[in-house]
Amino acid sequence: MNRREFVKAAGVSSIGVSLAGSAAAGEADCSGTTSTTAPVTDRQRFNYVGPDADAQGGYFKFMAKPATTIDFGLSSVDEERAAELHRTLHIFDSEPEVGYHTNLIENLLGSGAGGVAGSFTMDALPHDLINGMSGDDIRIRPADWWSRATLESNLAFMDKLVAHKGDQVQICTSHSDLLAARAAGKVGMMLDCQNTMFVRNDLEQLEIFYKKGVRRVQLSYNQQMQAATGCMEPRDGGVTMWGARIIGKLNELNILVDTGHCSSMTLSDAIDISERPIACSHAGMRSIAPDNPRTHTDEGLKKLADNGGVFGVVGVPGTLIPGSDTASVADFVEAIDRAVNVMGVEHVGFALDQIQGPSPDEFFTSPDWPPEAAASVSVTDWPWSDTFRGMENQSGYINLTRGLVAKGYSDENIRKVMGENHLRLIKEVIG
Repeated sequence: MNRREFVKAAGVSSIGVSLAGSAAAGEADCSGTTSTTAPVTDRQRFNYVGPDADAQGGYFKFMAKPATTIDFGLSSVDEERAAELHRTLHIFDSEPEVGYHTNLIENLLGSGAGGVAGSFTMDALPHDLINGMSGDDIRIRPADWWSRATLESNLAFMDKLVAHKGDQVQICTSHSDLLAARAAGKVGMMLDCQNTMFVRNDLEQLEIFYKKGVRRVQLSYNQQMQAATGCMEPRDGGVTMWGARIIGKLNELNILVDTGHCSSMTLSDAIDISERPIACSHAGMRSIAPDNPRTHTDEGLKKLADNGGVFGVVGVPGTLIPGSDTASVADFVEAIDRAVNVMGVEHVGFALDQIQGPSPDEFFTSPDWPPEAAASVSVTDWPWSDTFRGMENQSGYINLTRGLVAKGYSDENIRKVMGENHLRLIKEVIG
């Protein structure tokens, strides 16, 4: 079964947008300038911001509408407490969205939190080629994934985006930057890589991209990489000798080591090798979803906590309810509570890991996501955030606060889970 046959069999409809007036693929690379008046366009000359925006908006149900309000049975007093607490939170979502779409910033700000920040991936797929296309219209190639060229183009694209949305977004390279973004009412964006393929055989690449703003690096994605084993490999080799050298360089540069998509042995090895605490930014718990490879054991998570790390419980339905493509914020709260019971409340955060930017056809160009990989994590509906009731997009952060209130969490512990634990790790490791 090929990719399109898988998508069709899974019941995922093809998605398309109007291409009127677009240029052919392969024209000017990331056209547009950093001027605050020039359009931010992709390689097909779609505008991404402003009244003339004509790309990446509205082709999925919840891209531009508020997340569903979930009834947690809270009293009016508890609802008032949750609303007031939420207005004071500094949220840090450790993987809010894989790509970029025109509603993303508004959704991040839409929950009404006191501050919103997150870590945004730069090396996966080209942001400036994502337009909800399907079939023969897609412009992303398998070779675009994890390439150094994609990393470079995405960093340049974000610079252009921030030049237009500087009143809403700030690229942050330190804990103090995140505090400044909050004070200014902006989304604080930290930049990450979810793979080490861009390093190749040259550790100096880490320093080059540190200077360009990258502050978190995941050792491997789903498959075996030169540095480490990914979560979907049948044989778990953990961190390689080269991977150990990469970890050493990351420590030297004050870049956060991440293991979100890594295998169990890679997580354990990375903890042992790193001289600084590490993150597992976005994964599930094997004790909840034992057959889902995007999960870690309680033993591994305890070791992460014992060494000062932080775990981002991922908001993907298949990790919250075994074999399911539907879940709710209530299920998310239960998973977070289980992680707290295993690791302690000082070591647990969350990550939505949404994929609203690309269409399924665009996303499944990835060599890391063949049909069997998608099936193993229960990807049947697209985007899977549409079936995550109460958290269909980032405006649903308020539902998570309300759910933690309903679960009996104190204000102090809600602050930790919603962002302070990740912020502490960032301050300790990155500075």
